[in-house]
Amino acid sequence: MNDIGAIILAAGMSKRMGQPKQFLNLHGKPMFRHAVETAVHSGLRPVVVVGGEQTGLLKEHIRDLPAIVIHNPNFAEGLSSSLKAGVKAIQDKVSAAFIFLADQPFIPVTVVKRLRESYEIAKVKNIKIIRPRYASVPGHPVLFDAEIFPELLCIEGDRGAQQVIQQHLAELQYVDFDNPLWGVDIDTPEEWQSYSRRNQI
Repeated sequence: MNDIGAIILAAGMSKRMGQPKQFLNLHGKPMFRHAVETAVHSGLRPVVVVGGEQTGLLKEHIRDLPAIVIHNPNFAEGLSSSLKAGVKAIQDKVSAAFIFLADQPFIPVTVVKRLRESYEIAKVKNIKIIRPRYASVPGHPVLFDAEIFPELLCIEGDRGAQQVIQQHLAELQYVDFDNPLWGVDIDTPEEWQSYSRRNQI
């Protein structure tokens, strides 16, 4: 099994934004769709989008894309519940998976392809996690080898996979990119307004 899939976390409640930011229009499409398109166009299969309260609306916005939308009934418990739902949906189908965040719309296909190439080379050296750095700042999407999935399924609370990454620093490899925009996440109305006014990336 050599397939590499994608899990896109889109179930957040957007407390800082004040409205579901997944659906805010950014350059003519809902913000979360940018991440889905990047995953699809990078050749990742399957692409699993994890939704919460707005799962039906997520499906409507990407019905033309080869992606699976699943509902996380425990979305209010925080990020870890969505991460676990995504891993459970994909674990028997892939040898590794990328974790994307729905509020990071500027990641290009180029990044995913370089991370994937780095993984193919590094896995013979027992590297299990590949993570990008944008202008020296660690970011997403993070690639996890399937051997790490059981640990991802043990995360609790409103936390992502950072604690698992910390436990595997010897098996982690960074890939550096110069463009800080690629690592931007949009959390507030001010950030959304600012990036909406920029030319399309």
